[in-house]
Amino acid sequence: MVEHVQRLLDDDRLRLDTTRGRRPAVAFTRTVTCDDRGVELKRLMLEMGLPDRELEASMPVGRSVEAVLSRRRWLVFQQTVGRMVLLCLSPTRQLLQGQSPPAATMRQVQQRLAEMLPARSHAPTTVVVMSTSGFEPEVRELVERTADRTVVLVEPNDQGGWTVHGPNQTLGLAELLDPEAEEDKRRRIRQAIERDLADLSTGGIGAERLAARTGLPVQLVERELQAYAKETAGLAARRLRGQLVLFREGSVVQATGAKDMPFMDRIRSLFERKGDNERKIAALSERRAELSQQRDRAYEELATLEGRDAELRQQFRTAGTSLAKRRITSQLLQLRKDMERRQQLIAVLNQQVNVVSTHLHNLELLQQGQSAQLPDAEELAKEAAAAEELLERLGADSELAQSVSSAAAGMSAEEQALYEELEREAATAGAPAASQEELRVAEAPAAQRAAPPPLPDVRKRPEAEPG
Repeated sequence: MVEHVQRLLDDDRLRLDTTRGRRPAVAFTRTVTCDDRGVELKRLMLEMGLPDRELEASMPVGRSVEAVLSRRRWLVFQQTVGRMVLLCLSPTRQLLQGQSPPAATMRQVQQRLAEMLPARSHAPTTVVVMSTSGFEPEVRELVERTADRTVVLVEPNDQGGWTVHGPNQTLGLAELLDPEAEEDKRRRIRQAIERDLADLSTGGIGAERLAARTGLPVQLVERELQAYAKETAGLAARRLRGQLVLFREGSVVQATGAKDMPFMDRIRSLFERKGDNERKIAALSERRAELSQQRDRAYEELATLEGRDAELRQQFRTAGTSLAKRRITSQLLQLRKDMERRQQLIAVLNQQVNVVSTHLHNLELLQQGQSAQLPDAEELAKEAAAAEELLERLGADSELAQSVSSAAAGMSAEEQALYEELEREAATAGAPAASQEELRVAEAPAAQRAAPPPLPDVRKRPEAEPG
């Protein structure tokens, strides 16, 4: 935010209140002063017993920027004609304690303004207060534009962007103070579109709903939807019932003069002609997207009625008089009738979407079958016979190659005998002397090695007779 404001001071689009009216900041001499509250942060960390340099480097320091606009008078003196001040607020103590950062309160903002702004100033001052944790709802009452001061609040939102609260007279200034770049906004829109790509199979993505989710202007969302449709084949972005919708339409061939015809007449004329599946698919896709948008709006209205129903039930429980309870009962009765009507409408829309989707699916299957150009049975049999012949020829070639490689890798009988003799000589030369006898035994004929040694002749002596 600080860097963005410093760049804006050199932008000719930035117009501020001065003593000479609302003028561009670049038309005057600008003296910029930057400051922070790093000393207060260090003192607070010492009081809390957190002397951590890495933690200190990652903490916000409450930076501020003051730009004084002046012009030369009588060729010598500098006259101040306006000021711009940026104040950054952060819940430092809660962040150091690891707690959830609370929103800035009215007292904190007023105290910071009193520290930075003088009590009286002859030059108009534009004050921009940015809170990293947001503001409480009552703080937005400070947004104002008077003769001597203009207050603008800037806070991050839940959609990933920034929300700028400025006076109605300075809408251009509020748009300039948004620190999110144009490229970052388009990137967030693309990410939201990619998250909702599943909706394209049954309906479409509306620009108004996407703008509400991202917190960005509808015009920017519409431009990005149109660009996404041009870059992606099979998608179209068209205005249906006053809202730009991105939907999937398949192959589209626009008929001459078809746009000027009523929608139902166009559908009827398309189905009267045979073989025009591409145009039928385009018309049905557009119709399905339109019905889906109507169904989504009906769901949103039903959710609003359900919330109102819960509020009335709570009012009935807290009502103190019988007259108030009767009034709430009448309101609830009428509200539930409206809810039943919305549910009936949603049921009809679901049936219509189902019918259109089924017909569209059948046409797409028919078109896919016609465009595939599959071979007939005779051609399939002919190709199968050719493939079988090719496989047999490859098998014969593979067997021949395997036999040739086996023959080349083997040795003749003489080569095998010489190889064994060389192996024995190498083993004999490397063996110790004590094992020569073992080698001779190993080289002896197999019959001699197998014959066991002769056993000694031991005859049994007769036992001596007693006496």
